[in-house]
Amino acid sequence: MTESASLKTASLEDGSVLHVLEERHNKVIGRLEISGVVTHVGKGTPSRGVVRSAIAKIYGKDESLVVIKYIKSEYGMGRSKIKAHIYENEDRLKLFEPDYILKRGE
Repeated sequence: MTESASLKTASLEDGSVLHVLEERHNKVIGRLEISGVVTHVGKGTPSRGVVRSAIAKIYGKDESLVVIKYIKSEYGMGRSKIKAHIYENEDRLKLFEPDYILKRGE
């Protein structure tokens, strides 16, 4: 993976780097679906909260509208795949996201 393949890049507070690789606008549901990779060589997997705040900052959205669907670490690689949804408003978020996903992000 090269940085030029990234659509957007951000540094996390622990020095890890987030690369957004794919964006998909879902107009019917009212959200932006993103996937990417966090590079964290020599460090632990970043928390959902750290990743959520970085994504909110990149896209200029409130953290409460960002839902981290998953962070999957690749064993021994120092990187994790992520998937997140950024909603247009809180009503859409509550309508489409299951409660267990919302509780996971707290």
